[in-house]
Amino acid sequence: MAMRALALCLVLAACPAPGGTGTHAGPPQHAFELGQLVGGWRWLLRTNEAGTTRVEEEHWRFRNADVPNKLVGRYVRTVEVRSTDGVPFQCNQRSVYRQRAVYDVEVEPGGNGFAIRELAFRAEPSPCDHGFRKLSGYTAELRGNRMTLRWPGDKSGQTLWQVDEETAELPVDPWPAKPTLQGLWRWDARSLDDDGNMREEHEWWHVTARGERRLDATYRRQVIVMSVDGSPISCAKAPSWTFDDGFILEGEAEEEHWHLHEHAAEPGDHPCLRPTPKRTLDEATAEQLGDYLLLEWRGKRRQVLYRPE
Repeated sequence: MAMRALALCLVLAACPAPGGTGTHAGPPQHAFELGQLVGGWRWLLRTNEAGTTRVEEEHWRFRNADVPNKLVGRYVRTVEVRSTDGVPFQCNQRSVYRQRAVYDVEVEPGGNGFAIRELAFRAEPSPCDHGFRKLSGYTAELRGNRMTLRWPGDKSGQTLWQVDEETAELPVDPWPAKPTLQGLWRWDARSLDDDGNMREEHEWWHVTARGERRLDATYRRQVIVMSVDGSPISCAKAPSWTFDDGFILEGEAEEEHWHLHEHAAEPGDHPCLRPTPKRTLDEATAEQLGDYLLLEWRGKRRQVLYRPE
C-alpha cells in the first residue's frame, strides 16, 4: 500500500499541500487513477484457422514519467504460429514461426479514462517478419485489476489483466542487439521424392570466425528415405535407407552478406546412391536475420538455417 500511495503522489504532482491547487490533464478522478496503472499487465489470445494455431501474447509495464499526470510504458508483443496440417511455412521452412516486437508508449488522463499513444517500436529480425509496424493511439478504461483498450470504432476492445503493482524498470528487447554468426545452426526438411518415397533431411552446422571478414564452417547432412506404405525399396531391399555426408566450407564477407565455398567433402555411400551422378562442390551466399541464416545456393536453391534451442 505504501508503494501504491507513493505512485499516486508522484503522478499527482507530489500531492499538493492543503489549501494549494493542483493541475490535471483530465478529470481529477482519472488523474488519481493513473497511478493505479503502475506495474505489470498481460494479454493472451489463442485462435485456430486454415491448418494453423496462432497464440498472441503481450506483456506490458508502466511507471511514472518525469512530469506530472503522465506514465511511460513498454510492451513486448509475441505472435507464435504453428502448422497443424504438417505443411511447413515458406518463410523459414519450419512448422512454427515467431514474431516479436517491442513498443514504447505514454499514458495520460483523457476522455472517459486514459489516452495511450505508441511512440516507437522495434521488431526482431526474422525471415517471417517484414519488420514494419504502424504506430497507433487508443483509449483505456480501468476496472479493478482489468484494463480494456479500445481503438476508434472498436466496441469489443482488448482486456489486459494486472499481474503486479511493482515500480520496476521497463522490459528490454528480448533478443540480442548484435546476434553472432558463430556457433551452431540446424536445418530440417521433409518431402516426397520422384518415386513417391518420404525423404527426411537434417543438417547440423558449426560456424567459427577467422578475423572480422572470414569464417570457417562445417556441416553434416543425414538423409533418410522411407517407403510410405512400408513396402521394400528395391535398391535398399528394405522399407528405408539412409546415408550421411559431411562438408567443409570457407566464407568471406561481401557487403551485407557472406559468400560461402565448399572446398572439401566426405560423401556418403549406399547402393541406392551409386546410379546417381556424384555431387559436386557448391557455393552459396548467406545473410543472417536474427536467429536465422538464409542461404541461396547455385541454381536459386533456398535454405533457411535456424538456431537450435
